[in-house]
Amino acid sequence: MSERIADSSKPDDSVPLGDPKQAGPVIQRPEPGRCGFYVQRKKRYCRMVVKPGAQYCGEHTPLPATEHQLGMNISELRVPCPYDPKHTCFATRMEKHLKICNSKPPLTLPEYIVPGVNSGTARPLDLKLNQEKLTIGNVSDEKLINIIGQLMSTYKKFVEGNIVMEPLGHSAMEEELSNPEYGPSVLKHLVQNSSLLGQLDKSGLLENGNTFIEFGSGRGQLTYWLTRAVSDPSTCQFILVDKASHRHKFDNKLRDCEDIELIRLRADIQDLFLAGLSPYLTMQRENVVGVSKHLCGVATDLTIRCLTQTLESSCSELGGLLIALCCHHRCDWSPYVGKEFLTEQGFTEEDFSLLTSITSWCTCGSGKPRLLQGEQVVLQDDHRSPSLETIPSPDLAPELEEPSSTLEINLPCIPSKDRYARLQLDQATREEIGRQCKRVLDYGRLKYLEDVTDMKVKLKYYVSPQISLENAMLVCTRPCSSG
Repeated sequence: MSERIADSSKPDDSVPLGDPKQAGPVIQRPEPGRCGFYVQRKKRYCRMVVKPGAQYCGEHTPLPATEHQLGMNISELRVPCPYDPKHTCFATRMEKHLKICNSKPPLTLPEYIVPGVNSGTARPLDLKLNQEKLTIGNVSDEKLINIIGQLMSTYKKFVEGNIVMEPLGHSAMEEELSNPEYGPSVLKHLVQNSSLLGQLDKSGLLENGNTFIEFGSGRGQLTYWLTRAVSDPSTCQFILVDKASHRHKFDNKLRDCEDIELIRLRADIQDLFLAGLSPYLTMQRENVVGVSKHLCGVATDLTIRCLTQTLESSCSELGGLLIALCCHHRCDWSPYVGKEFLTEQGFTEEDFSLLTSITSWCTCGSGKPRLLQGEQVVLQDDHRSPSLETIPSPDLAPELEEPSSTLEINLPCIPSKDRYARLQLDQATREEIGRQCKRVLDYGRLKYLEDVTDMKVKLKYYVSPQISLENAMLVCTRPCSSG
């Protein structure tokens, strides 16, 4: 229940909402007969129906300190699940729940699951304990200025002028893009998918007979359009990998297509061993093409390791990869593949955590927190398009507590405007530094791919920043396959 914040007190109906044109917070209330729990991640109240007279649904009922404090009968007591504390169950039904829980670990692992196979070099145990990461919020002014200078020097030496803006499209999505019923939010995702298909086509990766693996597939939208873009999808295999189970999957639309071979794997990329995907890969000799749209932070490095290190004992080989990059603030030193490049430029593991924090300057907008400290208001749903990838800095994220009587978020101390003014780091300058930081981290990945493969590797901007601020992609192809 660490991700939940509840507001059990209903706002006074006499509070005026005010003129929507005027600046100020907007009060949001739970729907009648629905749960009064405020889901911070979704910026709205839970929509589950509650029992008559109850304020919360069964999942969001606050956990009592003792049975006697709330006068609760033991049959009504809910406790966190031992397999996954993010959900709860009735204490009296625990034994039955553990037998059917979706988070229950399997008794035997399939051959394609090898725990930690793509995790990279683990840190020594003594370095993991009681070690605070260096971030924008706790770094000294001197260290921050020095790391920015070092970063800008590295960017100018290796990256500047080497990334082209190349938005493309694909004919398979022309009709979908011309649908007048779609709004800007939907169209942005379609434009990105169309450009990624265009990049695959130009790079010679949309060939018949390939096995396409979409990492972090989510609902599988990119794979769905891949089946439309390949001239003969019946000769290909399509494998979707995601550690979560999603509703409204696009691959459900392809279940009735008997000539399309589609496999969905529920697996964490850090544990995925491609050579164990029998008989999908070990008995075949086709090229494997890895694809992904907006693969978050550390998952990008896990995917690169998976594609370059776990295919050796299979009959297939890597034909190429295309990854749309994002969420660099969620990168981690252990699996990051560009450690050798950063080390050669004088960066350390401590510097890496600061660099990942600096990347948030590129995409966090004005840098203002969504809720001001001490304000007890609930904002309306965030209607910004998810394609913009507006990601708050990790050190600005509010600390999530157990359900309480009011929604009260106390933000940690953040760098003040006075500090940025003193260091001459205005908003535009910080955004540019954050962008350069992202590209330096991506260049480390490019160098790794050049070192461990004989392929041609490029960094490109595949859409304009107006479509998505996370508009960079990494494409890796055989030299003879490049269009």
